[in-house]
Amino acid sequence: MQNTVSNSGNSLANSTLKSVTPHVLAVTMLRSVMETDKSWRMADAVVASESHTRFPMVCEFYQLRIFLDLLRQRFGAGVSSLVEASLISVLNAQGKCSGMDLFSKVMAAISCARESGTIENGPDDNRISMDCQVADQCLRFLDEPNEEKRRFRLILAESLSYARIWAEQIFPELVAKIEFDPISVAFVNVETAYKGLTNRWRESPGCFERHLQRMEGNPLFLESQRCPTDDAILMARAKDDAELEQIVHEIEILFADLKKTTEQDKIPERTLIDLMQHRVETLMGRAAAIGQLFSAQNNLEALTGLMEFMLGQLPVSPEDKDWFRKSWARQTNVFYAQQSREDTPIQSSDFVRALLCESLEQVKNVLEIYRDSDPGILDSMRTMAIAHYENAGLESFKVLGGKEKLALFGDEAEIVQSVVQAMPRPWWGDWV
Repeated sequence: MQNTVSNSGNSLANSTLKSVTPHVLAVTMLRSVMETDKSWRMADAVVASESHTRFPMVCEFYQLRIFLDLLRQRFGAGVSSLVEASLISVLNAQGKCSGMDLFSKVMAAISCARESGTIENGPDDNRISMDCQVADQCLRFLDEPNEEKRRFRLILAESLSYARIWAEQIFPELVAKIEFDPISVAFVNVETAYKGLTNRWRESPGCFERHLQRMEGNPLFLESQRCPTDDAILMARAKDDAELEQIVHEIEILFADLKKTTEQDKIPERTLIDLMQHRVETLMGRAAAIGQLFSAQNNLEALTGLMEFMLGQLPVSPEDKDWFRKSWARQTNVFYAQQSREDTPIQSSDFVRALLCESLEQVKNVLEIYRDSDPGILDSMRTMAIAHYENAGLESFKVLGGKEKLALFGDEAEIVQSVVQAMPRPWWGDWV
């Protein structure tokens, strides 16, 4: 199998992937996947006639789903959707309507399997368990007796596992080499955040998982940091989830306490300020520091709405309200909050490296925070960014949106001119 992976991988790696369009990429990948040597497949398995013709295509479409996932990870959902649409149009144009129909069904089955999670009492390896779940979902749309489906369920699952392993070994390097013709994706938002080389990551990871994702296969970081293990990822994910569970519990208690207080009488101004300062603001910062986990961001949004409501109950000027809104924006910026937490996984020496892995918009927001709060640090940050950018270039690695991100740091003259005395934060106690 290893020789098969190596030989077929070399063939794909040699494909012309410079200045491609989404449609050309779709045609190239569809042809390559279907023509690749499939010696890893269960050739000796005896299955029903319909399944015998559909199993190979199911496996190939599973591989294409992995490819599209990696494409989305690197370039964004817009580009990935263009390639997926081209895959469907190619199948349709070739007169393979059944193939197009099967592609849509397999994509839906994979989505359903991922939403359902791994199977109960399945293999210890979560990825193999997910392959079994995909097999179960795909068997639902095959017109075979249930007895037949049960008989070749594991055959399909094993073939899917081999197909996935092949794709996960070949496609990351392939996707890393792709460069789209700018005109072909001119009106699509292209991803500018670095999201690793594999599909091992959650779409919106927490703080600790996200930092491992930044480092995976990334020449911006030291070579010893670039290969996070599956165990390390699971540990980081568990830490993020445990922290999220704790903060969700505390937020529920906060809202329960507020409900009891408001049922009794109007909250006194001093009590309101105390709640804002010591509970709501603290929880907002912690929710942001957890990272991009959906539940954390939803709770942060709820807390922000609560803070806005409380602020509206205080006799403060519009200028003061705007100042505090700006303060919340700083404290609840996900990257700034992650980097500022006491147990941050981002070492001080990796701070600028990590920032360069974030989206163009995020880099802009973080630099604006430092311009307001600590403008003197921008010069050294710019120097480090240039050094990291050049070192990565020695390994032919292009930072996503690198030139645009570097421009946000400004040149030395601009940085010197922008240095101003940071405004001191007004004390909460001054309001009462």
